[in-house]
Amino acid sequence: MKKILKRTLGTVAVITMISCTNATANTGSISDAVKLDVKTACAPSMSPAEHLAMAKKFNPTAVKHEIEFMRFKVSNSKAIEETEKALKAGKKSVELLKKNKYTLHSVKDAAWRTCVFAIRPLQLAANAESNYHLAVPGDKFTY
Repeated sequence: MKKILKRTLGTVAVITMISCTNATANTGSISDAVKLDVKTACAPSMSPAEHLAMAKKFNPTAVKHEIEFMRFKVSNSKAIEETEKALKAGKKSVELLKKNKYTLHSVKDAAWRTCVFAIRPLQLAANAESNYHLAVPGDKFTY
């Protein structure tokens, strides 16, 4: 009985370690986002599926650090979800908010926006950490 219990616990531990490793390998880190150029990583010439793949890679990190972008009261996570639904359904446009004429985008534009909105907050967070200083004109601090 003890042998079976040890094997079961060992198997569960190995499976958990493998799944955690795979989960963290699929998400982009802040250091990965800093190395990217948004204009090339989210080039308009890319397909919407490629944009969504890039957004899905980096957006969980932005959510984890609580720096996820929002536009028109719609979080980037919701925009990724709605864009993916529209892409799978073969629709030509994405309606992010119901009953609001300003949130209707083409699938390609919505996918591009989700890609950029997933990478830029991570880059801005890293930039803020390196450029932050207490010096404010008139506080007698020097730059």
